[in-house]
Amino acid sequence: MSHEARLGPLHEAASDAIEQAMAVVPRLWARDHTVWSDDPTEIADRLGWLDAPERAQERIADLDRLATDARADGVTDVLLVGMGGSSLWPEVLATTVGAAPGAPRLRVLDSTDPAAVLAVERELPWDTTLVVPASKSGGTIETLSHLDRFLERLHDAHGSAAGRFVLPITDPGSKLDARATADGFRGAVHGQPDVGGRFSALTEFGLLHAALLGLDLDEHLAPAHEQLAVSRSTDPSVNAPAVLGAIMASAAQRGRDKLTLLLPPSVASFGAWIEQLVAESTGKHGVGLVPVLGEDPTNATFGDDRLVVAFGEQSPVRELAAAGVPTVVLPEAGPDDLPGEVVRFEVATAIAGALLGVNPFDQPDVAAAKAATERALSSNEDLPPTTTPDEVLRTVAPGDVIALLGFVEPDSVDEARLHQAADQLRRAHGVPVTVGIGPRYLHSTGQLHKGGSDRAVFLLTVGDDPEDARIPGRDYGFSRLKRAQAAGDLRALADADRRVAHVTLDALDALGSG
Repeated sequence: MSHEARLGPLHEAASDAIEQAMAVVPRLWARDHTVWSDDPTEIADRLGWLDAPERAQERIADLDRLATDARADGVTDVLLVGMGGSSLWPEVLATTVGAAPGAPRLRVLDSTDPAAVLAVERELPWDTTLVVPASKSGGTIETLSHLDRFLERLHDAHGSAAGRFVLPITDPGSKLDARATADGFRGAVHGQPDVGGRFSALTEFGLLHAALLGLDLDEHLAPAHEQLAVSRSTDPSVNAPAVLGAIMASAAQRGRDKLTLLLPPSVASFGAWIEQLVAESTGKHGVGLVPVLGEDPTNATFGDDRLVVAFGEQSPVRELAAAGVPTVVLPEAGPDDLPGEVVRFEVATAIAGALLGVNPFDQPDVAAAKAATERALSSNEDLPPTTTPDEVLRTVAPGDVIALLGFVEPDSVDEARLHQAADQLRRAHGVPVTVGIGPRYLHSTGQLHKGGSDRAVFLLTVGDDPEDARIPGRDYGFSRLKRAQAAGDLRALADADRRVAHVTLDALDALGSG
């Protein structure tokens, strides 16, 4: 196996699970939907990721041509507007690999916070910026709102030629696909319809951005091909991805459902991609794995609800393994290795779903949160009054997780305040604490929050908006949209009988002063 496992109390259970996983592997590659459910819905048409890198080889020339043409048109900056699986892998590329010499810079916007929207608008050179709206369905409200806003800036810069600086990625036949033709956009890059959003990193949703950044796509995909090849084996000493999935499932079945991820700084952003894949895929029917980022023995308590997966032999791994915490040490990965790690975690997640009895390819509770947002917008519903966090925090017990959910500007002082509060809560309660920035988390961990275990406490906060940004064609701006998304998620969490409180940032700040 291309990893080392020190499983301690999990060893026997993991051995049994690995044996089960090896029996699943041939059925996975035969695309047997009964691995997960007798009902083929959202399974039979979602297994294209198994050969997506192979099919992508046919598109490399087209994607390279699109990137070359963009540079020839003087494009210096690319703005991707998308959510969840449409944005997180390009964000990994932008932060770990970056642009090759002469290639445009890539910026990702997945926030409805007006300050975030305005910051992007004011910083980008609109005469040389290409906007890439990415939405598999073609109807994602955040993506379309961003597109409408920034299309005005492109019209200011280019007049009737503005459409040439919009290049959507969407599935064939979607509303966004139709709009690309009707509005004279540069074209539309089509995704692979049989690949779900969170499994789409190695399809056009990720590869277009790799091409725009100037990467060699053949080299980029090589590690993925290698990992897919080993994933066909029924030998556990070879099929490390399936073994990882078996370990993940056996851990969750025995109460070790908090999956702590330890990544080196050079690929830290990859943690958010793993988080959305694992959380949205496994968090259903009261089960699921809770990915935990930003914790190690120096700032957190590691109880008997933890499984640790680390990239490379880091000192915290040795400390945790010595303390009896089950750990899996993957090979140290650099930016160029990450496409292979995408495949590792896709296979592992599919295997874990099979052993846990959940369909990793649907997201029933994400739809509920979207519907709640739409109701809040149509009824002009606002957020309920804030309360103190004390009541729900008094219920925290070992085995729980505390989730801080902040509808604030990403990478801002307000986000830093959330992380400071998380540190205080870890010390005070000795349980894992996660931080989700809205609305990004709605498309990643949101499914787990409503569909996974109820061993969770949620504190949701919404930042102020001193300045709004209007959305052309709509009777509300980004501030209203953000608040409706927060109100909708509060309602969805309450409807799922979760312990949740709507609190102020000041109340979170005060957690450290008591």
